[in-house]
Amino acid sequence: MSSAKKAIAILLITVTAAMLIGACGGTGTDEAAPVNEKVPGVSDTQVLFGTHLPMSGNAAAAYAPIADGLRAYFDYINDTEGGVYGRKIKLIVGDDHYNPPDTLEVIRKQVEQNEVFAIVAGLGDETHSAVWKYLEERGIPDMFIASGLHKWTEPPVATRFSGIPDYQIEGQMLGAYVAENYDGKKLGILREANEYGEDGLIGLQKGLEGSSVEIVADEKCEATIADVSAQTQRLRSGGAEVVVSLAGPLMSASLVQTARALMSWDAPILVSGVDCSDIFIDLAGAENAEGIVSVVFGHQVYETDNPGIKQHREIMAEYGGGALVSNFTLYGASIAEMTVEALKRAGPDLTRESFTHAAESIRDWTCSTCLTPINMSPTDHRPQEIEMYNRVEGGKWVTFGEPVNFETTR
Repeated sequence: MSSAKKAIAILLITVTAAMLIGACGGTGTDEAAPVNEKVPGVSDTQVLFGTHLPMSGNAAAAYAPIADGLRAYFDYINDTEGGVYGRKIKLIVGDDHYNPPDTLEVIRKQVEQNEVFAIVAGLGDETHSAVWKYLEERGIPDMFIASGLHKWTEPPVATRFSGIPDYQIEGQMLGAYVAENYDGKKLGILREANEYGEDGLIGLQKGLEGSSVEIVADEKCEATIADVSAQTQRLRSGGAEVVVSLAGPLMSASLVQTARALMSWDAPILVSGVDCSDIFIDLAGAENAEGIVSVVFGHQVYETDNPGIKQHREIMAEYGGGALVSNFTLYGASIAEMTVEALKRAGPDLTRESFTHAAESIRDWTCSTCLTPINMSPTDHRPQEIEMYNRVEGGKWVTFGEPVNFETTR
């Protein structure tokens, strides 16, 4: 072979080798990512979730038990089933004090330092609003948000799912109840001065369509306050004959206690589904709360004849670390159960994409403590769209009537 032909052959071999190295991911700084890139928060033995909840401060009294319910159910699955596909489930709880800047701080730490696989049951309208776009931009599954803002799921985003019914749906149910039972009456509204109050009002007005109910008072309150006695007095002086509260448990309880105990005002009162808890009755007083109407999507923790409730109590006794059983531990456990169902459907080769696709595949599945089936799809990331009415009877929430179906999964 001539020297010229040798040089050409050597050049071809060199170029071919370089191309092969580039295709396989060489050792240089610009090497291609490996085919089986490690999934953040996932190993052969563990999957790591994060969440943000108020574990201290005023809001902790109501919402901190959600963490107890989440942990207890995950620990139960770890102990009795070895986790999911051999992976134990671990949860990091960030205390955000129900303060949006703190929410951003704890979620950044969980994502960037702890490298969590997903966020689950992040709680609060204003607080989660501080992080939802951050999580979306990074492709972090934002699962079963403990808030019913319409914006979480409309339009749907591949990585984000709600965890309680849409506030507009609940407002519509309350409005329909008022229209049917108090048509022609004057309605007073207490609502939080935020997106929750706005969403609830949109739904309420839709539910009132076609009736002769007149809204005569619309009182707003900040989400961080607990005393709404002044707003309650203004509702009465404004001529309200029926009242709907689109506010959290502390404010709604203050409304009921002020109306019944301090003002001897017996106007019918309806409260949002977020108030359907034992803490609302405790704060308002069982006698004051008697007859209050709300909406609900799950069983109550004192329904001890229900197999799911019985199991929850047993799980909390063994894995709850001494936490008191409540409707908030029950809610946390139900979200954990739905998370486990999605993990099982995702299969052993777990990725963020397979996990969110698995959640979208859930159809006609009812968790152990749910009242109605859960359905999701690629265009419907709202698990709970079927609810029932309930009211306080003898110091407990009791469901009545037939389920109201707003299901959008096709």
